[in-house]
Formats: sequence, C-alpha cells, structure tokens
Amino acid sequence: MARGRKPRTWVKMDCEGILRGSINYLLPLDGQAVWMKMIALSEVSGGRPGWIEDNNHNGLPYDYIAHELHCTTELLELVIKKMAEDKAIEVNGTGSIRLVNFEHYQFSEYDRQRLYRQRQKEQDSAKVGVKKIYGEFKNVFLLEDEYLKLVERFKESGVKERIEKLSMYLESKGDKYKSHYATILTWDRRDVDEKKEKATTGFKPKKYEVVN
Repeated sequence: MARGRKPRTWVKMDCEGILRGSINYLLPLDGQAVWMKMIALSEVSGGRPGWIEDNNHNGLPYDYIAHELHCTTELLELVIKKMAEDKAIEVNGTGSIRLVNFEHYQFSEYDRQRLYRQRQKEQDSAKVGVKKIYGEFKNVFLLEDEYLKLVERFKESGVKERIEKLSMYLESKGDKYKSHYATILTWDRRDVDEKKEKATTGFKPKKYEVVN
C-alpha cells in the first residue's frame, strides 16, 4: 500500500497503444495482460506513482509481484526484459521498477502541478496572522498583504513615510491601536479632509465693484 499519499483506484489506458502499440509484437497476449496489470500495480504500490516498489523505495521480489499479478515468475521476467529493451521501464539499483511514461499518460498538467499548489497553499496559510515589524522603533505591525496594499496605494516611499510617522507617534505617546493598517488609512483620510477644509476656508473670493 502506498504511504504518504492516497492512491487512485483507477488508471488511464492508452487505447491506441494497447491496440496498435509495440506491446502487440513484443509480448504474447498473456504478457500484454501482465503489462496492463503492472500499470495498475505501479499506482498502488510503494509511495511513488509509476513505481513498483515497497514503502522504502526498494524493489519487490519478482515472485511477490508475480503473485500479485496472477502470473508466473517466468512470464513476469519476460515482460520486464522486453519492456526494458523498449525503454518503457527502468529498473534501478535497489530493484525498483519504474514505468517511464506513467506520469505522462496518467497525469494532466493540472495534476502534475498539484504538489506545487499544495505547498504554495501551505506557505500562504502559514503567512496568515503573521505580522512583520516596521518602523524606526520596531513598533508598527502589518501583515504582508496589508503592506502590499499600502504600497499599491501610496507607493513604497509613501508607505515608509507613513510608517515612520506612526512609529514616532506610538513611541512618544504610548498609545495602542488594534490595527496599524487601519490607523494609517484613517490618518491619511484625516489629512486629506483637513487639506480640503483649509483649501475651502482659506479661499476668499475676489470682490468686484458694481458699475452702474
């Protein structure tokens, strides 16, 4: 049984290969049946899809494999020999049997990238809730996505300026805020409103004399 992954209960078959491929002249009919079963066995044995081996990546005894495939050891050895000559399988130093084109036929590009996506998801999950420290006084805390949003809005220089402003304020006043991200946005909104108010109240419309 495979370890570390859940093996599928099915495998894909290349219809053209089965009907017109090299196995038809390389192997007798019972050998072709053994080859089909070897494809299935490589999905559920060991921990790597496409390999016939034990959980420690060591080869299985041929008599054990033959028993699993319900064939004679001699027939199994013939299939392995012929398919190795056809470069369809490889047998490594530990005796593990690798079906060379297994992943090509069994997995789409989406499947092949599944492990990458899973690792990426785990990395992204690990970032959730982990805030980085910013500011001269090391007292401004922002999530990575919060920092990126600020950069998108104010650019890098603008973000650093606002972080330092908040850092100095927190150090001097000792105030605490639940969200430094929200605080930066609130302060920016306040500054914008104050500028608008000054612009409005500071504007004196020119008086024109009325000429009769």
